[in-house]
Amino acid sequence: MTSVRFLKVKRMNKRANPMAVKAALTYEIGEAAAALGKSPATIRNWIKDGLPVMASRKPYLISGAAIRDYLRAKYQATKSPLAPNELFCLSCRAGRKPLDMSVEAFANTPKTTRLMGICACCGACASRMISNTQTHVFSETFQIKTGGGSNA
Repeated sequence: MTSVRFLKVKRMNKRANPMAVKAALTYEIGEAAAALGKSPATIRNWIKDGLPVMASRKPYLISGAAIRDYLRAKYQATKSPLAPNELFCLSCRAGRKPLDMSVEAFANTPKTTRLMGICACCGACASRMISNTQTHVFSETFQIKTGGGSNA
């Protein structure tokens, strides 16, 4: 009987969790990469991009607090809030008004609902998550039809 070895592969998330590093510690590039689940090349690219280091010569030491601040600022810069009359279009990668302001509502979780519609600019799928308590506010803006069930 042949033995089969399974390798445990750690799935790398697209975004690193800033809370994975301790703010009071200092990290070398390899240690920071291991803590965040990224490659050392990614950490070096972040240094070139503006992540502050504590020493100008090798081995580079990076403050945990600096890593946290850098990642939070980096991820905050990519966020753009939607206007009350917009859905996020996956094709345009921007907030767009739905075609005829018509959307379909799908229960997502017990506390949230997903509004889905067709982008008026490109015709692709556009969506938005709302709180169930805010449904009445969005029903004044959009023509909401109830979906068939969970979209998950």
